[in-house]
Amino acid sequence: MKRLKLLAVFAAVLLCLQSCGIIIINNVDGKETVTTAEDDTQEGTDTNEVKEIVVDKKTSDEMKKNADDTLQQLDALKYSGMRILVAATDTLFYEGDGSATPLTSDRVVRADKIKEKLDATVNVVSFSEEDLYNKLKAAVKKKEYFADVIAVPISLVGSLIADGLVKSLRTVPGLDLKADYFSADALNAFSAGHGTYALSGEGCFEPEKIYCIYFNKELAKQLGYDMYSLVSDGEWTLEKYVECAAAASSAGKGTAVVKENVKYERMLLSGSGFDFANSGMDKTPYANTFTEEYKNKVELLSTLQRPFRSDSPADTFTAGGVLFCIDTVFAAEEMADSSVVWGMLPFPKYNKDGEYGSYISDDAVVLCIPEYAADDRMSGDLIEALFASSTEYIKYDFLYHNMLDVLRDNGSVNSLNVIMNNPNYDFVIAMRSGYPTLYSNTAGAFSDLISKELTFEKYKEKEAEVTEYSEKWFPVMYK
Repeated sequence: MKRLKLLAVFAAVLLCLQSCGIIIINNVDGKETVTTAEDDTQEGTDTNEVKEIVVDKKTSDEMKKNADDTLQQLDALKYSGMRILVAATDTLFYEGDGSATPLTSDRVVRADKIKEKLDATVNVVSFSEEDLYNKLKAAVKKKEYFADVIAVPISLVGSLIADGLVKSLRTVPGLDLKADYFSADALNAFSAGHGTYALSGEGCFEPEKIYCIYFNKELAKQLGYDMYSLVSDGEWTLEKYVECAAAASSAGKGTAVVKENVKYERMLLSGSGFDFANSGMDKTPYANTFTEEYKNKVELLSTLQRPFRSDSPADTFTAGGVLFCIDTVFAAEEMADSSVVWGMLPFPKYNKDGEYGSYISDDAVVLCIPEYAADDRMSGDLIEALFASSTEYIKYDFLYHNMLDVLRDNGSVNSLNVIMNNPNYDFVIAMRSGYPTLYSNTAGAFSDLISKELTFEKYKEKEAEVTEYSEKWFPVMYK
């Protein structure tokens, strides 16, 4: 519901700007923010003189007030100057990177509001992933305190659960897991049987770890594709992506560029909204990898040409000659000065009936409560205060900054709104470190199917084994 509200509010802002005959976009050479006619924005190559910069401060202020109201209405206790410790593998989600951006500013101001609400000092302390895990494990073994909340990458959640290092959040007094500011998709991804172990959503919004697809507008036009029309018509699917990539290859152009260490086909599959397993509260997860549709998607993705790989995909992409670039939404800042005319897209859908979304990296931060925290209620109050105080406006400010200063057309603005509100969380990916057998028989097997080292017929023989494994480790015991 919150996502729909944000979309509606931003659509109203765009409509207001359009009704005045102007759209605010970033100048193609990145030197200034310009005002152009709507038709000009589709090309992104005009360099009109600056006439007016419209900053929608009123809407942002209203959203901030609504978030403040949501925070104040929380039934949280006062902790009289106590210290609440958050042990984090990455503090970016809480305090930003120190840059002079709306996102960093919002994060810093939010921290002050949380401190005031709880009457407590919140210390976010950084650990390496290995250190945090080892220190927490040692503390739990001794039944000792380590931290009140831990902020950890998605990839670590499985180990924390398997080793009994984190609580089921359903046991925490006063924590409303159904609140709108928690991601429902993440809630399902981090739930199994009767336990829910991690949370994500507006409180740990990290555009630095959310991926999108950039496209070369001039090249797409040469190949005969109107990408934004494909998105708006619901035709931007995995099949269409493969078709576009093949057309680029046939024209002697590069199909895509991605980072060195990413799994290209898996990013496309996960970004499409596909989950390797269906999971949720009071549910035993079951694999989604034995259907005929999944088989067809594997065969489709196995036809993709190899992408270029680069430590800096944005640099390779803006050198020209490549149709697609898969990188974080934050990479748009790097490309603001590029002479290449580019646009931003959500990931293609799994099928026509699906929804557009985005891929979120395995190192994106989620929040858990460790065993032997000082006070479960206090830990839960901090998490809710963080998420409630972030409601809507942090994403809105980031979106508006991108519309004014970074993105080059309405299609990109609309795409970013979808992308940042629909990252796809997956139970199998989250559980990998603690339940490697589950991973190897689902997401791990995907790589073997893509490479044709494993046939689907042979793989399907594992279906009963995978079902039995899930029932053993993630049972629903009370019905």
